[in-house]
Amino acid sequence: MTMLSWFSADLHIHTVLSPCAELDMGPINIVETARELKIDIIGITDHNAAGNVAAVMERAGQEGPVVLPGMEVQTREEVHILCFFPDMEQLQAYAAYIRERLPPVRNRPEVFGDQVVVNAREEILYFEEILLVNSVTASLEEVVQEALAQDGLVIPAHVDRGAFSIMANLGLIPPSLPVAALEVAWPEKLPDLLLRYPAVGKYPLVSFSDAHTLSQFRAGYRTYFYLKEPTFKEIKKALQGEGGRKVVIRQAAGSG
Repeated sequence: MTMLSWFSADLHIHTVLSPCAELDMGPINIVETARELKIDIIGITDHNAAGNVAAVMERAGQEGPVVLPGMEVQTREEVHILCFFPDMEQLQAYAAYIRERLPPVRNRPEVFGDQVVVNAREEILYFEEILLVNSVTASLEEVVQEALAQDGLVIPAHVDRGAFSIMANLGLIPPSLPVAALEVAWPEKLPDLLLRYPAVGKYPLVSFSDAHTLSQFRAGYRTYFYLKEPTFKEIKKALQGEGGRKVVIRQAAGSG
């Protein structure tokens, strides 16, 4: 029988494809920093796009960390949702769905920043011209249902923030919305959040760095998963509390 072990994870990381990320957030730096920090699993979650996920996966290779294919979607309601998938094929199918629902607004790099697609060696392949930090035309429910249709796992992002969060913008989590967990930005303020929104306590809670810079990556929160192995399937089981699997939030060492 396979024993359960703890695996550290940061599943909310932006690359140079996100215009708000610094230009050192490429595959080499992300993977090397994860190894330095002994992070076992990372999630690449650029805004409304997935163009750099494969490059990070290639860079990680067999040595790790394990890379969860993902995306951070901004719904019509301006709610940020983390969506993860078992493999690149399903992520790419979902990315095509999201792309079709992005407003045809061109990026202005001098205002928003560059949106760079790179390979595993951090060589520039092209610059994404459509502005990625807009809301898609699909609703929260539609975004979630399409992710589930691709066997995805859905986590509303930074629910305790005052902007781009499900609690700030809707004031509630629709009871019928099939989400796997909720991400909190400030776990230390969780008691206050639960006083304001008791329903948050009904869901598994995770916390990640939401890193747009390497310094944020180093200092951010991690979530530890108690798993048989570091896989999408096992993470999903841990969020369901299946077979003794569980999740625990911890702050990065030395971050205060």
